[in-house]
Formats: sequence, structure tokens, C-alpha cells
Amino acid sequence: MRLLGPAHVRSGLAAVALLFVLPAQAVAQVPPDERYLTFDTDHFRVVYPERMEAFARRAASSAEWAYDALSRQFMQPPSGRIALVIADHTDRPNASATPIPTNRVVLIATPDIASRTLNYYTDWVASSLVHELTHIFHLDRADGVWGLAQTLFGRVPAFFPAFYQPRWVIEGLPTYYESRLTGAGRAYGSSIAMMLDADASGGDFRTIDAADGLSPLWPSGHTPYAYGGLYFRSMAEQYGDSAVARFTRRGAARLPYTLNWASSPYFGRTLSGSWKDWSHEYKREARARIESLAALGLTQGKPLSGHAWVAPSPRFSPDGRYVAFEYITPHDDPATMIVDVGTGEVVLRKRRNSSGGSTWGPDGDRLYFVQVDYTGRYTIHGDLYELDVAAGKERRLTRGRRIASPDLAPDGRTLVAVETGDGSNRLVSIDLRSLEFRPLTEFDEGVNWERPRWSPAGNMIAAERTERGRVLDLVVVDTAGEVIWQVTHDDAADVSPAWSPDGRYLLWASDRDGASDIYAAEVPEKLPVDRPRRGVDRASVAGGRVWRVTRTANGASDPDVSPDGRWLALAAVYSDGVRVEMLPLDTAMWRPAGPGRRFLRQPSTPAMRASVEPAIDQAPARAYSPFPSLWPRSWLPIVYTGSSAVGTFVGATTFGADDVRRHSYAILAGWRTEVSAVEAGAVYRYAGLGDPVLELGLWQDWSSGRLATTDGGSVDVVEREREARISARFFRPRMRTALSIIPALGIEERRFTPADTAFSELTVTDAIAGLVLGYSRARGYPRSVSAEKGFVAVLDLGHRRRTDDFDRWRVSAEAELRGYLSFPVFGYANHVVAARLAFGASDGRDRSPELFELGGVPGRAIDVIAGVAIGGGSQYPVRGFSEGVKFGDRIASASLEYRLPLALVGRGYGLWPVMLDRLSLSLFADAGSAWRESDDIDVLASLGSELSVDLGLGYQFVYRFRVGVAQPIVDSGDDLSLYFTTGIAF
Repeated sequence: MRLLGPAHVRSGLAAVALLFVLPAQAVAQVPPDERYLTFDTDHFRVVYPERMEAFARRAASSAEWAYDALSRQFMQPPSGRIALVIADHTDRPNASATPIPTNRVVLIATPDIASRTLNYYTDWVASSLVHELTHIFHLDRADGVWGLAQTLFGRVPAFFPAFYQPRWVIEGLPTYYESRLTGAGRAYGSSIAMMLDADASGGDFRTIDAADGLSPLWPSGHTPYAYGGLYFRSMAEQYGDSAVARFTRRGAARLPYTLNWASSPYFGRTLSGSWKDWSHEYKREARARIESLAALGLTQGKPLSGHAWVAPSPRFSPDGRYVAFEYITPHDDPATMIVDVGTGEVVLRKRRNSSGGSTWGPDGDRLYFVQVDYTGRYTIHGDLYELDVAAGKERRLTRGRRIASPDLAPDGRTLVAVETGDGSNRLVSIDLRSLEFRPLTEFDEGVNWERPRWSPAGNMIAAERTERGRVLDLVVVDTAGEVIWQVTHDDAADVSPAWSPDGRYLLWASDRDGASDIYAAEVPEKLPVDRPRRGVDRASVAGGRVWRVTRTANGASDPDVSPDGRWLALAAVYSDGVRVEMLPLDTAMWRPAGPGRRFLRQPSTPAMRASVEPAIDQAPARAYSPFPSLWPRSWLPIVYTGSSAVGTFVGATTFGADDVRRHSYAILAGWRTEVSAVEAGAVYRYAGLGDPVLELGLWQDWSSGRLATTDGGSVDVVEREREARISARFFRPRMRTALSIIPALGIEERRFTPADTAFSELTVTDAIAGLVLGYSRARGYPRSVSAEKGFVAVLDLGHRRRTDDFDRWRVSAEAELRGYLSFPVFGYANHVVAARLAFGASDGRDRSPELFELGGVPGRAIDVIAGVAIGGGSQYPVRGFSEGVKFGDRIASASLEYRLPLALVGRGYGLWPVMLDRLSLSLFADAGSAWRESDDIDVLASLGSELSVDLGLGYQFVYRFRVGVAQPIVDSGDDLSLYFTTGIAF
């Protein structure tokens, strides 16, 4: 016997579990299996790995200072302690904040010095915590009807008003306050200002509808930080800090998507109006600055690359014939590029995982570089690789050593690099033959290093260094790691040192005059190299001994000098990104730089101090417990209708997760009106093993349908299903691949009650087992119309046996293979040929096999709000035919699509929460058949096309909607059909 009709879906619980539980397992998840300790301060519950206590106590001191500063300068703090989670599992610097389910800040203990946009700070921990705590203060605030809703229902995501605000507001406020409260940060630095200046000079300055960074237009993800941060800086300078704070507080009482009208009392106009005024003035000033530079003569270089999204760090080969650089664009894989400087032709493009620096071997036949990769389910570390330039083959030299920015000594035997650890980093030398590491400096939480470069003689190393209380300076150390020359000692960000081949000059990039450009200084003749250093004078070079080498329109960085000293390679900023250029290096054209015009801003609060450290030091550490954060903090009523046989569900849901996401759960419980019975379910996840993640699900729900009988008839029934299931999710991620294995066991009871008296009640209890195997090499890029390279393979096996008779069983197997191939033709992205094959089969002994449904449209559902989703698609689609047009215990379907880009728009209308991201078109052919083992195989087929519209909704996410037409071409009794669906086809 079997139920006829659409496949049964557990009502409500699956959507709730996906929305609330699955996000806890995101890529940014801190390792839940580490041994954590915790201690409390006045306002924080600090959670940290056992080995990180010293760093955690320093971070707690900074957090208390930031909390106090924001309480006085911004708004009233949230109630209760905030979780401050310290992690040290990745070499990608980051921090995050969320008010759901409780206020929580995660700080990755990796210095931000390597990032061009984050390198203007005096204390990276303080800057990061001010930024993230501004998020907490802002996102947590709920006034008016929002406060009433939270009083009734708790911390339900839908009742946080800031979630309905533009991303440039959500990210712009913290970007401004990280600068206002520390005197440094992005809003006072040059990096994001250079992006906006480039947009202004290129005519691409963002209107308010395009400032959320949802569309892959440079500077893309930096857009809300850059535009929002400088907008709020301008508003504060015109109307005062209090106006920004009062505007934010008023926004906490606004109805969804009405923030535009909250600013008039504080900024003089609506947000849209004040944005227009600010952008007009900003563009005027930027153009005036560029015109004044042009009057003095702008530096023009020969392009060696297209526009990249990451500063490419060019390096000349030892013979000067080639330039190698990192190349990360929105169109393709990150790559190491080697370009012939004479012809501009690409000699080699080799895929890589990330930026991280590169250096040539002495003969030019090898390139040594660093890239990051997963070293575990949650850990991402940088390691050293060797690239054979002629063969294009790479070889991994280290594993889990956490290094970056390598540079090879002239003798070709010793690398210098930056090693990360213990919340800091240090300089190390690496013997290329033995791969033995030797520290040149020590881990010091107040000192960070980056981008070391050997001198041509191999007896000195220039490097970026930041000390707490100062921004980035350049120093030169000897081979023992002792500072022998303090090259700069100013308030500018001085980065990316490079030597002239004769060792006479040191060049670098500096924003001392506003935007970043290339400068040079003559190397002193009497540096104490390889001899005692008694009382070494480490004063900075005098103003007259610094020359300005370039004068670019929008900024330049990452200089390198050719071996013959005739050419300079650099990375220049434009409105489309960053481009590698080459220009003649003529010292006669250099001009004295002067004293520089960049000065640290005075913070609006007292300087960083350790006033809370004694209390923090005295706070005893204890073993981590999940319970302070694990208890449910919200509930939400859920009502949805069912068939007349089972009635309406009336119930509620709740969820929770602890600070390190070791435990997470979702619960749904309520009442079915017509059957007068409980419907409930719960999903619990335990990640404390690291890998696998265990999941337990329990539920009881009700549905109705028609049950097939052995005599060929059917009867209307009400079904009660009870199930308990446990699964283990093994996951092996890598930057280029992903492998998942999910075994599951469970028990299921299904009771069928007749809607009339035609037959007696039937109860079936099964022991069930399943296994899902998945492997992916597919990848896509910010501007892709879909996945465009590689393949995905999934195998899903299921088995069930009757508990009262183990000889009665059923098995099923389903397999899916998706493949993608791309190539450039025209448009904003590559064209893609995509193919999908899906198979299913089921069999049983004294059991009816599972029936699969053929027909319908492929797609993915879109979660709108807790437990509510729209759209979706068929697992075995043939467009042009209705879903379930054929049934069978054997099934196969295939799709072939040609996908092409039409338009990249990236625009909306004012502050309406809708933005048109892009349009694409696909032409497709579908075919498939479903049959029983003894049946003939009848194939259905169709041809058609789809228009995909990617919309940014609610300022936060981009969703795909598809409109298509399909014409059956085999068994073509159906006419041409028009359909609408959501999500990508496959």
C-alpha cells in the first residue's frame, strides 16, 4: 500500500530548522571542538581557547573600553552581558557580530595588517571591537512597536528593526565609529577614500540605491563600508556626532523600510536628499583634487593587466623579462599571472586559492608563493608552495605553518616570511633546503609585521611594522632581526617596501599626502650591518631625503624595480579596480616629498587605557559551559492551514545556540484542530566532536491523502507519522573541492486512519537507514550567471525494513551529476554550458517500492521568513509538463542548458528595498522518463528558454526569479507553457 500524490513534506519544521539551526554551521564557525575557557567582566562573557588567555584578557580590556566609549558617544548599551568569543583558527583576519539568539562578537586573533583596507589603525584589536560593538549597540536596539514585540516574543529575528535598514547604514555606522573613537580606522584612512575618488573621477560614484554592495561592481563588498563610513563622517562633521547617534536611535522605532524619513530632524533632509548633497560635494572636491594633480603632471604607466579586485603585488623576474603578480577578478579563479613586459602577453596563468605574496627563484625558473587552504573542517591556514614556471606545476612545501608574504634572499637559499600565531605575528627565515624555520622577531601582541623584502646584498630586510599606538611604519632589520634603521616615523600608512637593484634606494607606498603613491629614500651608508649596534640612531629620515616618485590620479601601491633599474612596476587604482602598470624609473624626475600632510585624528574619547585590566586579571577563568547562552530567548506563534481532514496547525517555535555553536536546536510544537492531536518536532545538533556533526530529529505530524490498495483501488486516509532519526555529518572542505558523507539511522511509525469505514486502521513501523555522499569541484565567481566550472556528484541511498517482519524491506537509490563548462563570448560574465543527469530506482520484498515523480520545473525555494518559503522545484523536471505527469519506481531525467549574460545593472530606485542586480538568459532541452520495472519506457522531452532576473531584496540578499516558456517535443499533447519559479535551475 502507498500514498498517492505529491511527496510528503513535514509541515513547518524543516523550514524552521533550516532557518535557525543551519546558519550555526556557516563557514565562519569557530571550531566547536576546542577546549574553551571563560571569564566574566562587567559587560562581557569572554570565551577563548585555552592557549589564548593572555590575548583574551587584553581583548576584554579593549572591549570594556569600547563599550564605555560607545555608551557615552553613541547610544544606550544593550542589557545583559555580551559574549566575546576569541578564535584563532584562520589566517583570514575577520570579526563578526550578531544579536541572534544573543548578543555575540567573534574576534579572530589574526592581525589585520595585510589588508589594504584595514591597515590604517593604531590598535587593530581596539578598532575591530569598536566596529563590532557598534553593530551590537545598533542591531540590538528596538523601540516603539519593536520593543513591545520583543517584550512579548523575545529575540525573534523579524522584530529587530535594524535588519530592515540598508547595508550601507549597518556597515557605515561601525566604519565611522571605529575611526571616531580611535583616531584611525577606515573612515580616516586613505583606502576607502581612494575607492570613492576613483569612482568620482570615473563617473561611477554610487547613488543611494547602489551603495549596498550587493551587485558585483568594484569595490563590491567594500562598498557599504566605504560609502556608508564616509557619508556618516560627513554628516558628523556637518551636524555633530550627536546627530548621527540620535538618527540611529530614531531608526530603532521606524517601521520596516521607512528609514528615509528618519534623518530630516538631524541631517536637514531625508537620507536620499542628504546623500545627493553629500555625493555632489564629494565629487566636486575629488575632481578638483585630481585637476590640481594633473596641473603638476600625472604619472602614466603602461598597463600589464586588466582591472583586479585585489592589489596585485607585481614582482620582476631576475632577468627582467617577466612580471609575476596575483590576479583576483570577479570573472575567474584567483591566479598567479606571469606577463612578458615587452609584449604584454600572458606567459602563464596558474590558478591559486588566494593572495599571499610571491617571490622568484634566483634562476627565474621557480616562483615561490603563499596561499591559504583548509587544514581541517574549521581551520584555514597559509602555506608555502613552489611553482615550476616552465611546466606550470605547483608543489606544496609546508602544511599548517601559517605564513604569508615570502621573499627569497639573493642567494636563493633563504626565505623571509611572516608567521601568524598567538594573536600576533613575527618575521621568520626559512631554509629552502630543509624547510627549517628560524624566528627573527618574537610574537608580541603590541607589534605586528608584514611584507618583508631582502636587500640586494642579502644583509638587510625592509618590512612594514606597526606598534600599538602608531600606524604602519617601515623599518630595516639585520639578519638577526634587530632594527637598524627606522625608515619612517609618521602618521601615514607606509607599506610595501622595495629596493633598487643597486641597494641605494628604498621605495615604498605611502598615503602621507592623502592618497597612496610611491616614495623613495636614499639608504644611509653607515647602517650597522653585521657589527655591534651600540646606541643605534633609529630616528626617521629627514624630509629632504624623501622623494615622491609617482603622482597618480587615484593612488598607487606595491612598487617593484626591474633588475636593470630602468623600470618601476606598481598597482594603480581606477574606478574598475586595481591594475598592474609599468613606467620608466628616472631619479631625475623625482621631487622632494616635503613633510607630509597626514596627521592622526584626535579620538573623541580618552586614549586607550588599561583602567579595567586589574578587574579582568582578577576574574577567575573557568571551564566553558554552554548554558548561559543556550537557553531559548524567543518564541514565535505559527499558524498554517492543512487539508480539511487534518485541519489547521496552531503552535509555536523556538530555537537556541550556545556561544561557540557546539549545541544548537529548533523546536516546533502545536495542535492540529481536526484530529485534536499534538503535532511537534525538534532538531538538535551537536558539533563538539568537530567532525562529524551529529544531528537528532524527533517529530510527529499529520497529513492526508489517498492510499493505494492491493486490489488496485484507493481510499482516503489521514496519516500520523512519528519519526526519530540520528545522523552524522562528515565534511572535508578544501578551497577547490568539498566532500561530505552523511550516514543516518532512524525509526518511523506511520498510522493510516480511513476517512470512512471502507477498511480498518493500519500501522506500519520501519527501521530506516540512509547514506548521502556528495563531492563537488564546481565553482562560480561574483559575476557568474551560475556555477561555471567543474562538477557536483551526489548519491542518496535509503533502506527501510518492517520492524515486525525484517524480511519485508524496501531500498531506493538516487544519483545526480551536474557539470559546468564556461568560456568568454560577450557580456559581463562567461557563457556557460550546464548539464544535469538524475537517476532513481527503488525495489522491495513484500513492500511497494518508492514511487518517483517526473515533470515540472527545476528550482530552489526562497526562505522569506521563519517557516515560510516560496517557490521550489521538481527533483526530476521536464519543463513543459506538469509535476507528477508520470510515476514510476524507475526514473531518469536530463537537462542541457546554454546560459548567457544579458545585463549587469546594480541599480534600484532610491531607498526602495528592491534592486535589479543582473539579467541572464538560458536555452534548454529537457528529457526524462518514469516507469515501473515491467513497463515500456516512454520518454518525455521539451525545448524552451528562461529569463533569469536577480533581485536584491530587503537591502541584504540577492534572489533569482525565473520566467520561462517550454514546448513539449516528444509526447507533445501539451501546448506551449509559460511558468514562473525561483532559484537557479541547477
